[in-house]
Amino acid sequence: MQIGIIHPFFDVTGGAEQTTLALIDKLKTTDNMVTLYTVEPPHVAETGNFKIHVTKKKKLPSLWRYQRMLETKKLFDESQRNDLILVMGGGLLLERTSAKRVLVYCHSTFLEENNFAQRKFGGMKGIYYRILQRNIRNSLSCIHDRNVELISNSEYTRKEISKQFGKNSSVVYPPVNISRFLKFFDSAKQKNVITISRYSPEKKLEDAVEIAREGGFAYTIVGNAKYDSQLKLFEAIKSQQGGSDIKFYCNIPHTEMEKLLVSSKVYFHTSKETFGISVVESIAAGCIPIVPDNSAHRETVPFDQLRFDGKEDAIRKLQDAISGKYDHLRDDLKNHIQQFSVENFQKNMSGLIEAKS
Repeated sequence: MQIGIIHPFFDVTGGAEQTTLALIDKLKTTDNMVTLYTVEPPHVAETGNFKIHVTKKKKLPSLWRYQRMLETKKLFDESQRNDLILVMGGGLLLERTSAKRVLVYCHSTFLEENNFAQRKFGGMKGIYYRILQRNIRNSLSCIHDRNVELISNSEYTRKEISKQFGKNSSVVYPPVNISRFLKFFDSAKQKNVITISRYSPEKKLEDAVEIAREGGFAYTIVGNAKYDSQLKLFEAIKSQQGGSDIKFYCNIPHTEMEKLLVSSKVYFHTSKETFGISVVESIAAGCIPIVPDNSAHRETVPFDQLRFDGKEDAIRKLQDAISGKYDHLRDDLKNHIQQFSVENFQKNMSGLIEAKS
């Protein structure tokens, strides 16, 4: 079978990129002929049955959203001869294609895209945005095409997509390299709290700093920032410190981030997640997770005691976690996250790929 994978950019290695790379590793072991269609390729070696097709990047820096729209269209055009197309990028990437099957891995609920497509814009800027809106509406309409099948990264995502678009999807949890962190599960922990995140508004890191400051505990934020807006947010959040025992790190090497994580007792998360790979990694590293009582956190952290509702509840549960009140749940948490392994992801994706081939 000829399989095309569409994932435009590997300029950063986040959850979406880890997911695609794990799938490529599995498909390399099969008899299928696999081609990755991309604009910025990963550092992955080609093999006899795996090739990388790079589309030339367009140079429209002031119109980057439009640029990405054109690049996505070209990737779909160039991949049409495949029997199966796997759409694996992080956002809404969907165009009509003559391929017999299109499997879309949904890292998000597409709520933001749907909301943007319905907004009203005026002036010269509105002309540009209306072009983007037409493209998004076209992509959203493709969801209902008969050759398109959806795969959600959690039960939460599946329900939200079904509610918005009336289309069901299979659930395949993304791959988490659990074994990499499990070796630190019983290592010595300091009585501090850590968050690993991207410096973006939707991560609600300002709320986390406020909670840590009012709670009076040692707190570390390790984040990455690629764009100017993210770097500005990092500086703004850092200015909230106000003499508290809070440390901030930005764009540090992965090995340093790992050392900070595995030596921490508690992992704190403040935003909604459609899955939350960092939460699962923290559990594997032996941390006690304290997460919001919403979204896919109810799937990754199955204990009510570890999910908070509001600032005061978060402070209380973080202090309890630091004191060791929830240590008896560590082994149950470790057993629970085994379902999120790389091996399970690869097995479940292979089953869906081969189901109708």
